[in-house]
Amino acid sequence: MTYRKRVSATPVPQPMSLMGLATLILMLGFATAVFGAQTLIGDFALIDHQGKYHQLSRYGHKDAVVLISQRNNCALIADQLPQFKALRQKWEAQNVAFFMINSSTEDSREAIRQEAEVYDIDFPILIDHTQLVGEDLSLSTAPEIIVINPSSRTVVFRGPLDERSRRRSDEPKPTPLADALARTVAGETKDTVTIAARETDAAKTRDLSACRFSYPQRALHAANHPDYARDVAPILRDNCAHCHRQGGIGPFALDSYMMVRGWSAMIREVLMTKRMPPAQVDPAIGHFSNARYISDKELQTLVHWFDLGSPRGHGEDPLENLEIGDAGWQLGEPDYIVNVPAQEVPATGVLDYRHVEIDLAFTEDKWVKAVHFRPGDMKVMHHLLSYIIPADYDWRANRGTRSQRRFLEGYAPGKTDATSFPENAGVYIPKGYKLSVQLHYTTYGKATVDETQIGLYFHDSPPDYEFVNKSVSQGDFLIPAGATEHKASQQFVFENDILLYGMRPHMHYRGKHFKFKVIYPDNTTEELLSVPNYNFNWQPTYKLTSPKMLPAGSRVIVSGAFDNSRYNPGNPDPTKDISWGAQSWDEMFIGYFAYHELEKNEDKYQAANAE
Repeated sequence: MTYRKRVSATPVPQPMSLMGLATLILMLGFATAVFGAQTLIGDFALIDHQGKYHQLSRYGHKDAVVLISQRNNCALIADQLPQFKALRQKWEAQNVAFFMINSSTEDSREAIRQEAEVYDIDFPILIDHTQLVGEDLSLSTAPEIIVINPSSRTVVFRGPLDERSRRRSDEPKPTPLADALARTVAGETKDTVTIAARETDAAKTRDLSACRFSYPQRALHAANHPDYARDVAPILRDNCAHCHRQGGIGPFALDSYMMVRGWSAMIREVLMTKRMPPAQVDPAIGHFSNARYISDKELQTLVHWFDLGSPRGHGEDPLENLEIGDAGWQLGEPDYIVNVPAQEVPATGVLDYRHVEIDLAFTEDKWVKAVHFRPGDMKVMHHLLSYIIPADYDWRANRGTRSQRRFLEGYAPGKTDATSFPENAGVYIPKGYKLSVQLHYTTYGKATVDETQIGLYFHDSPPDYEFVNKSVSQGDFLIPAGATEHKASQQFVFENDILLYGMRPHMHYRGKHFKFKVIYPDNTTEELLSVPNYNFNWQPTYKLTSPKMLPAGSRVIVSGAFDNSRYNPGNPDPTKDISWGAQSWDEMFIGYFAYHELEKNEDKYQAANAE
């Protein structure tokens, strides 16, 4: 047989024949072994106990992925942890990735963190609180080892740790698990080997109930199938139909049972990989009013209904005849409407950014309390940025010195609602200033004309605070071709007390994850926002449910990483080194902070005049 050559300090064991493997299994004393066709599993994604996102298909550059089921308070995990670490030490150098997975509803993320700290568990522990991945993998107890070929997404081994193979010898003995790993690394797996361990005398005398998994929600739905009209459609109506409608930004409309059933496989996949719902913030860090959280029970209801064949049931269809279209100006007729000049967008091609300057002709200073963007064609409008600039401002000549312009607000995928600034704050437009609009369009196969409108709502009198957006960015980077985790970071120190209202990460197609953190003047730290799975197509400003005060001297840090490999499904070209650039196939790394200082405008102006 021919094996791939690999340079390594640790030799890869040679796989044996199936006859030899069967004989070995009997010799080692395992209870039963089943050889069968490889089991195909769907792609999935989970966040680990440290908040990092992991998707199976993104480990296609690995030859094998090993999952070890874990539960808190399971004595067998503690007993076998040294052997798990030894297994990893041996095979990690052979391009094998190792994880633990916890599919218990009883173990909180914080409890899992504490368990990992107490027992020195240094594996990433994937948290499966919906239990949907555990169900797909048929996990029943901990610890159980599953070996997956990530390229084909097939299970090649399922069984216990090879404890009976340990001998006092210089030469390691062959085992079923080692043979499965050797076969997978060599690219020669054809069967799934499933082994049930024989119960030992020690196990009979111990309480191992904490090692077992149960799936109560699956049992409930198996006995009482979710009803489409009562249980399923309301979830889709409240969480999906706003974008997935005729003329919406979603790629298909969810406006009837037949549409839902027709797209059921795709919907299940994007739920299991956390592509949907969008705005995948880490729920354990902060809380945001527009993060589009969806509960574990809602996810279980949808996936179990799909797995049951998407039965129609009875009753009227809640998705039919929904009135979700453009209802006009959400906040009523604006005080002033800016009509962006009509923009012709061709059917195909890559379009440069467009910069349009619009006279406002205000005869007095204005304070904006709210703004609403209404794109003429949402399918081509990727994003819009608007700035308040002096009448003689030249954006080309002032690219490096932007202190003269004020950020008004922006439109990006996912930003469909009007933006209202805090009641006592607003964006300042001095008399005689004008509006600068940056437009970025993407084509979709049909020529169109976009006529975007911007509705402005004004304060009757100057508010107490000026609302501003601060960008913190790193621009001096070069992302090597094929890099899976190219890190970037930047920081900024606020000189005055501020009240923080929201944050927005911005990268392009190679963006992987993004985090906001603050170091307070007393050197304590706090994570403000984490987006473990960055999505270029969804870039809202995440609005804090309760604004956060950052005292003067607070240092904010934005950090993240890019994935420039072929395993990033959105990567335009994994063969090129990438640097900063305006187009989507280039990259950016910017963290935006939306806030106002706590010193009132009146006090600031009085201090300025006194000088």
